[in-house]
Amino acid sequence: MLRDALGETVTEHYAKVSLKKTFETRGLLVTGPSRTGKSTEISRQLSELNNGSTLMPDGRPAKFVSVVLKGHMTWKDLGLHTLNAGLGYPAARMTCRDAWDAVEFQAEGQGVVGIHYDECQHMFSKHNPTANAIILDSFKALLKQINWPIMLILSGIDELADYVAQEEQLNHLLRPIAFGEIAVRKSEDRDELAALCFGFADRANISFVNLHTEDFYRRLAFASVDRWGLAIELIIDAMKIARQANQSEVTIDDFSLAYSHSTGGSIDFSPFVIEDYEAAFDGRKIIEMIEKTKRK
Repeated sequence: MLRDALGETVTEHYAKVSLKKTFETRGLLVTGPSRTGKSTEISRQLSELNNGSTLMPDGRPAKFVSVVLKGHMTWKDLGLHTLNAGLGYPAARMTCRDAWDAVEFQAEGQGVVGIHYDECQHMFSKHNPTANAIILDSFKALLKQINWPIMLILSGIDELADYVAQEEQLNHLLRPIAFGEIAVRKSEDRDELAALCFGFADRANISFVNLHTEDFYRRLAFASVDRWGLAIELIIDAMKIARQANQSEVTIDDFSLAYSHSTGGSIDFSPFVIEDYEAAFDGRKIIEMIEKTKRK
């Protein structure tokens, strides 16, 4: 869904640019619970888009940049952060207007047609609707710039959609994409897990076929606490482990070791190898172990 939506947005942008008339571009609003794979999937799609094969009418490759918000920012802060972290332009002391003028100038000069703002909910406050309204209107203005309209991807947890909905025009210009948790009982989600496993195995030039069972996908979803992002991390780590061991195929032990890396637990005690794993493990404890390991 994300790939199709991004492709349609870029295609529409290309068509409007070709007309050489003033236009407003569009973007995506990607939301979902923490660790459902939003950032990973967006990064993967933008990496494919930025490979140089997508050309804009002026002949330059289309390019998206990503900017991660670490905490609450004012609109001026975001402009400076976009220049430094997204566009590679050193900026420290500027007025708000100068910062955003520089963003437009640098984006046009570098051929940047879109910006992905991750963890975008940090821009908003439940206690300052006036400031929220200014930020929402400013995002809308980026889509409507006369000289260089910038496509936006705003991603974050579900509450981000509630903030965006407060600005009718912005809400209309951003296509919503919702990331949910893995529902392994659904054939569509099992098929998606299979596609991810086979896809990453192909990249690593490793066979996955022996693990292609419903039982394995149920164990993978459980070990990932039904979070797409955690599942992707486990898959990638298991493929790396198998690759580093010069194996021709990935094994259940590789996934168990990947689980051990992420939680700090024993390789011999994981949802991949314990028979009655659903009774032996608590999803909340798995999340706590993963967060504790990441902090280390």
